Amino acid sequence: MTGNVTSVEHSAAVVAMGVAKKTAVLTGFGTIAAVAVQMTAWPGLSPWTIPAGVLVGGSLGVLNFRWLAYAVEQVYLRQGTTSLLANIAAAVVSVLKLSAIFIVLFVVIKNQWVHLVGLVLGLTFCFGAILWQGYGLMSGLKQGREPADREQRP
Repeated sequence: MTGNVTSVEHSAAVVAMGVAKKTAVLTGFGTIAAVAVQMTAWPGLSPWTIPAGVLVGGSLGVLNFRWLAYAVEQVYLRQGTTSLLANIAAAVVSVLKLSAIFIVLFVVIKNQWVHLVGLVLGLTFCFGAILWQGYGLMSGLKQGREPADREQRP
């Protein structure tokens, strides 16, 4: 991080909250679009399966990203942890996290509680929100460095 940007702005919790807000926006618009598409393309389906899939997919994506951010912050950025201990803890946390997400996805898909297309769209909206958040942070860093670079040049 640069001297112009505080590390609080780049903490994992703040980044995860930004991703959650952006996912909520994208998932909201996606849910409205899913209702419209479902009414025209698949009128025989019950009216909530695809929009519910979008909501479940977006929620699982945010939960997965939040757990990832928490693991990075607690395991890799904690003072006093050894690299071996950090790697073992990260591996255990990752396996548990992915197992929980897999079980939820398996149960939801197996029981056909939501439509698979909606679920994939919701997960995709979360991925788009992660890219959106990262681009916003990188453009902020770039803008923060440019004045400092100009001052140092003669």
